[in-house]
Amino acid sequence: MKRLLVLLFLLHVLQSVSASPLPDAQKSFIVKFTQSQSLEALQELSAYKFQAIEALNPEKTLYKFTFSSKTIDYNQASYIVNHLPFYELHQDDGIIELRSTTPNDTFYSKQWHLPLIKANAAWDVTKSGVNRRGDTLVIAVIDDGLHIKHPDFQGSIWINYADSLRNGKDDDSNGFVDDTYGWNFMGRNSDISDSNYFKGRHGTPVAGIIGARTNNVTGISGIMWQVKLMIVNVTDTSPNMARYQSDVLKAYSYVLHQRKLYNATNGEKGAFVVAANSSWGIDRRFPNQAPLWCAFYDTLGKYGILNVAAASNATELIDSYGDLPGLCPSEQLIVVGNSTRYDNDGGGGYSVLNIDLSAPGTNVFSSANYVKSNILANNLYHDAYTGSSFSAPMVTAAIGVIHSYACDRLLDSIRMNPAKGNLIIRKIILTGTDQIDALSGKSATSGRLNIVKALKVLNQYCTGEVSVKPIAANSFMDLYPNPGNGSVVIQSSEPLVSVECYNSAGQLIDLNQNANNFQMSEASDGVYYFKVRTAAGLQVMKYVKVSE
Repeated sequence: MKRLLVLLFLLHVLQSVSASPLPDAQKSFIVKFTQSQSLEALQELSAYKFQAIEALNPEKTLYKFTFSSKTIDYNQASYIVNHLPFYELHQDDGIIELRSTTPNDTFYSKQWHLPLIKANAAWDVTKSGVNRRGDTLVIAVIDDGLHIKHPDFQGSIWINYADSLRNGKDDDSNGFVDDTYGWNFMGRNSDISDSNYFKGRHGTPVAGIIGARTNNVTGISGIMWQVKLMIVNVTDTSPNMARYQSDVLKAYSYVLHQRKLYNATNGEKGAFVVAANSSWGIDRRFPNQAPLWCAFYDTLGKYGILNVAAASNATELIDSYGDLPGLCPSEQLIVVGNSTRYDNDGGGGYSVLNIDLSAPGTNVFSSANYVKSNILANNLYHDAYTGSSFSAPMVTAAIGVIHSYACDRLLDSIRMNPAKGNLIIRKIILTGTDQIDALSGKSATSGRLNIVKALKVLNQYCTGEVSVKPIAANSFMDLYPNPGNGSVVIQSSEPLVSVECYNSAGQLIDLNQNANNFQMSEASDGVYYFKVRTAAGLQVMKYVKVSE
């Protein structure tokens, strides 16, 4: 009997505890009525059990009822509002959260470039590595390699399942034996880590910016949370590094083959490569010296691969200094300059004709190469990566983000005419830049990458609010006489929105305007660039001033 009494007592205590909310707990209901109610009537009808009753709309059909556990429990409060006259429905009130995604990666807070280009805000829109039609997005990183054991890239490296690992055979008959993880065109082997001890000193931070695994409690956050990185080596990081144009063409051909195969087999083979990053180049070279190289960007674009290149790091006007691939004329290529944490010019090449936009590239924090010295020192992440090499992958990743969020209208264009789809994506990115005064004269847009603004332009395109056309060709407007004495007439099929003129040093030149006539007679003889913006887009035209 004594044991039974103890059990009954414990049961009574447990029931009391479970029925009682935490002390001083405050809750609220949102209650909807079928017709207008007065505050006084609701207070009286509820026997003044609620701490506060507040109308939420002018019609007084929505009210907030707040109560405390000191005077009434949850079930009693629910019963009272449920039996009020003209009651229709009620729900719990609750705190909303600002949907600002913060990943749990160890060094996320050091990546100042992510909030600057609004990559973290874009994560609230899309984190996917697959487009709406189920295509797994692949980005080719053509560089000096990436070690497959690096902890921040597990699950992010593209795998060629058509070729078995280390069986010594070319299983997919593409000319490369055991290219399970890509190919090393410097080492002439399947070791994508690198061809020597240095093991991807440059390619690792580049790849990390694009697609280091995000939210894996490890290291840094890639701009793309989920992506497959196709690693293709065209150089190494030894003291006597070498890079050959022939290897560039081989690398691009390898990437192209995988996308062509994907297109031809409706995704059963190959890879859906949407972008290729090239954070390298050759100074003091011009397109006429590499016509096959430059022409290859149009070929890649024809099958759906949009290309991104880093501008020269020499602080020169690349139009006259020379820069490959920066001067290649293809619209299937986006050329990126370097900006700083504070939206200043980061130095390096500039051109209002041949560089498209800027992105952060000075003192960027990213992944370091997976080598013994870094592993032992627990130093697989560094800051102070500087140069346009680290600006370009941010734009490359933005291409992937746009693909992950692309609507049917854009996906149809990509499927039916991949080159046209690329031009739309290119225009979306360039239209969505932040205009920065300090970057004026440094690129065609004078802008810095903003991924969220680009997604907003994409939304406008998808809903038909804007028609996103490729940047107009030279035929849509004319500038004459050219060469001329500084009296310039711009003939355009669209009304002019703005006109700016820059000298070869990227400095803004004063213009006197009368309708479509512009005077720059005080300017010295030389080469100038007119940036003409209309509703149809932005056009940059070269002008030569010669005194009579």
